[in-house]
Amino acid sequence: MRFDRRQANIMAALILFLSMGDMVRPAIQGTTAAYAKQDGSAYDPSVKGSKVGYLRVKVIDGRTLEPLEGAEVVIAENGKRYHTGKDGLTPWIEAPVLRSARFRKLVNELHGQLTLISYKNGYRDSIHSGVRMNEGATTRTTIWQYKIDQIGPTRIEPVFYMEPYHRLWLIQLADRFRQKSQIGEGYQHP
Repeated sequence: MRFDRRQANIMAALILFLSMGDMVRPAIQGTTAAYAKQDGSAYDPSVKGSKVGYLRVKVIDGRTLEPLEGAEVVIAENGKRYHTGKDGLTPWIEAPVLRSARFRKLVNELHGQLTLISYKNGYRDSIHSGVRMNEGATTRTTIWQYKIDQIGPTRIEPVFYMEPYHRLWLIQLADRFRQKSQIGEGYQHP
């Protein structure tokens, strides 16, 4: 995908804005306009509409695409752990739908997001962030884990995958800060 200069500037501004969260948060804690909970976490389960959805995770070998039995999947937001069967699938999980409090006052997120971590001996840990969850809906996602070929003196880093934000939410966020003199994409190009 190619970006023109305006789109590149919007993306750069969004990345800068997202990275400023930790710098801005201490100044607003304790106020009624706080975007984060007092403990500094980005998720606020008290956001209105926070309910549950149903999640099923499949863990596969990233090279052979075969299902991995006995992998442990952890929902990072609540610490609950689930194991995969012979088919590489977890049981159906009643999972929380958590919307980030970070943008709550600006643009409501269309869905909640979760972070999943998968562990299996002999494989690199895999972190899957931004798994979209909707109230009462089912979500299926696949986590890829890669076999460790040889263990040496170096640290084996986890694999990280982040699902992108929903495109309609990104459009709403860009529109929220666009000045009247700045031409947007328009309704014909959402």
